[in-house]
Amino acid sequence: PLKLLFTFFLFFCFISSAQVVINEIDADNPGSDIFEFVELKSSTPNFPLDGYVLVFFNDSNSSSYYTFDLDGFVTDINGIIHFGNVAVTPAPVGIIPNNKIQNGPDVVALYLGNDSDFPYTTSTGTLATLTNLIDAVAYSNSNSTTPSNLMSILNLTVSTADIETTSSISKSVQRKNDGTYEVKVPTPGVNNDGTGIVLNYV
Repeated sequence: PLKLLFTFFLFFCFISSAQVVINEIDADNPGSDIFEFVELKSSTPNFPLDGYVLVFFNDSNSSSYYTFDLDGFVTDINGIIHFGNVAVTPAPVGIIPNNKIQNGPDVVALYLGNDSDFPYTTSTGTLATLTNLIDAVAYSNSNSTTPSNLMSILNLTVSTADIETTSSISKSVQRKNDGTYEVKVPTPGVNNDGTGIVLNYV
């Protein structure tokens, strides 16, 4: 019975920790980077994000350069929540300073933990790790570059290029329903495929 209980506990923890993914990243905007955001999606609506943290890694030193603790945040009725610059519409639930998310090649990762687990300064940070990793997305702003150092550490095989095709139209890296990624016009705050309940943002 004790062994069965332990197995159930591990299974429950795995299912709980696997319920959230990084759904969309807009790291590079035409001109000044004032529309950056990261969107998460939970498999169930109104999912509390206590105990999760977003960690932004720099490929040049494979270390964190910014963190965003998710304690107190809850996904919406569609399982969506986004964090970004004040100019993003609809307004992000949590604010990330302008030009904070690097254009890449870099990685954004979601962990079980707190921001204090990944301390950083302007010159050094915490090395990327697989420990407590829930999801991670590798990206760049060029087809010719990938965050190869971080991809090796985090066992990532795909890097998506977020390329701005014109000086006025932004693009973002978006997760598809099959778990792959595509680049298209940003869709902050809603499902990437256009489904779900339409929310009346004020």
